[in-house]
Amino acid sequence: MTLLARPQDATIALRGPSDIVGVSPLELGPEWTGTFTVMVQAPGYAAAEGRLYLPGPGGVPRLLSDPSGLSGGVILKSLNFPGAAALLGRRQYRGLVLLTAGVGGVGAVVRDQIEYSSKKNDPGFDGERALDFKYARDRWTLYTGGVWLLSAVDNIIRPRLDMMEATTTKATLRTPEISRSGLIWRSLLVPGAGQDCAGKTIRGAAWLGATLLSGAAYVTASESHHRIQTKLAEANELLLVATPSELADRQLDVSHFTKREDDSKKLMHKLALTTLVIYVANVVDAGLVNFGESSGLAKLSLDPSIGIRHTAISVRLRY
Repeated sequence: MTLLARPQDATIALRGPSDIVGVSPLELGPEWTGTFTVMVQAPGYAAAEGRLYLPGPGGVPRLLSDPSGLSGGVILKSLNFPGAAALLGRRQYRGLVLLTAGVGGVGAVVRDQIEYSSKKNDPGFDGERALDFKYARDRWTLYTGGVWLLSAVDNIIRPRLDMMEATTTKATLRTPEISRSGLIWRSLLVPGAGQDCAGKTIRGAAWLGATLLSGAAYVTASESHHRIQTKLAEANELLLVATPSELADRQLDVSHFTKREDDSKKLMHKLALTTLVIYVANVVDAGLVNFGESSGLAKLSLDPSIGIRHTAISVRLRY
């Protein structure tokens, strides 16, 4: 079996029952059978990864992963829980970032809903404070929905391999060409997606994680700000009905919560600005990232050869 690639000088990496890395065309012996993870990468082209089935002599190879382009299957997989599609596609770093944000968001929604349900019928100020949990629940719901949307878009726009030709002796894989503008619009849609497309997987996941973490911090600050506003309103109500002996203490409470409310508002503005700066910096970085070199492929590969009367392993080292 001969594995070819488009472009012709692309590097092909197979990982599975055995591993091999080589430049197209890649010659494989009859012992290369089974399902492999295949990555095709070349200067100026995306680091696209998929799953390839090699049936052995006489069989026609099949691409088991989704081909490029939008399809119903791609959309359905993209709607899975945040990070699931990335993890299934062996994009572990992005998958873990999205999964962590999704689990954290859902956990916060459930927590605040439980608190709201248990306190909403309480009398007096306790019942009013229950509305703080409703506010927090709604904000975390929006955050989780945003994470879910980013996860879906991230899976839809990621580069995918195509099978251009497949016979019993030859298979040709194609990885999409990328451009500077292509990296930028990907990172505009999903932080770090352009860097990930260029093969900088850790760098892309770092930008995604930083944006989501800053966004979560903003939601937390917003939740805290709303609670302080509730306490300030309570303090003002108590000040209106305070007796002469209580007046000084009530005024101190109002001053205290007024200052805290002002500080929390400033913190919210700083976190919103921080999130925006991280997002803009991510787009700028996508415009500067180097995509002219192949990366992420092992330099050492093993090529086993097993027969009735012999067993051998050839070791290849790329310089």
